[in-house]
This record gives sequence, C-alpha cells and structure tokens, in this order.
Amino acid sequence: MEILSNTIQTTLESFDFAFCIIVNVLTYLIIRLINDRNGHKDLTTWSKRLVLLLVILSIGVLYYLLGNDTRTILNSAILAPVFWSWIMKPICKHFKVDYKNVNLFD
Repeated sequence: MEILSNTIQTTLESFDFAFCIIVNVLTYLIIRLINDRNGHKDLTTWSKRLVLLLVILSIGVLYYLLGNDTRTILNSAILAPVFWSWIMKPICKHFKVDYKNVNLFD
C-alpha cells in the first residue's frame, strides 16, 4: 500500500495541473478569437498546434520566471495536450461545447 501511495504522490508532484488548465483555456480562447476575426473560418490543424506551442512556451517561461521547477514545467507542457485530448475534449463533446458553436466574443 505504501508503494502505491508513494507512486501517486510522486506523480502528483511531477505535474502542475493548473499549468495544464491555463494552457488549454488560453489556447481555446486564442483559437476562438482568431476564428472569429477570420469570419468564422476554421484554422488548420497545424495552425492550432502552433497556437498551442506558443501558449505552452509563453506560460512555461512565465512559470520559470516565477521560480517553478523546470522538470515540472516540462512534464506539464507534455501533459497539457494529452489532458485536453483525453479528458477535456470528450467532456466538452458530451455537453456539446465547442469553439465553433459557443459565442464568447459577441
């Protein structure tokens, strides 16, 4: 039981879940803003990935400057898109929430 407890504790200490949420929400908002400014034309997949990468780098630098551990930032940067794809996106689909059909900036 102690091994399982230590494993869970180590895993939780290796990630900053607030980082993942900030990255995903900010990426969502930026993509939505760009789509609205382009007359609701969808960005390409590669453009969305570029936005994600730029957000990860920006938030990562901010976290680093605030004194966070580099390993935790890197682990969280890797977890952020996985967290979105496997956890948040299915939840959003279930509730029919998508940046294509939610008017945030009207």
